[in-house]
Amino acid sequence: MNDNNKSLESFHAAAAAYILGKSTGIKLQGSQDRIKATRNILEASKDLYRELNSPTTNLQKVSGLLEAKRSASVLFTQVTGINWIL
Repeated sequence: MNDNNKSLESFHAAAAAYILGKSTGIKLQGSQDRIKATRNILEASKDLYRELNSPTTNLQKVSGLLEAKRSASVLFTQVTGINWIL
């Protein structure tokens, strides 16, 4: 495994931990566009995860959050060149 793959693996592991509500100790660095796109996909993913685990969830709310996550994922990939796998 090369260094780039290790970095991506570490990034996705930290992202998954954040989505699950765990502390990661990670600080985002890069251009404002990259940071914004990363924050947006992390928050969209976390919001969807929370809603899916809510006892009062409903299909309409999940559908809206899923669409927001898809949009954030497309923007993230466009800005960073990284496919969002979570």
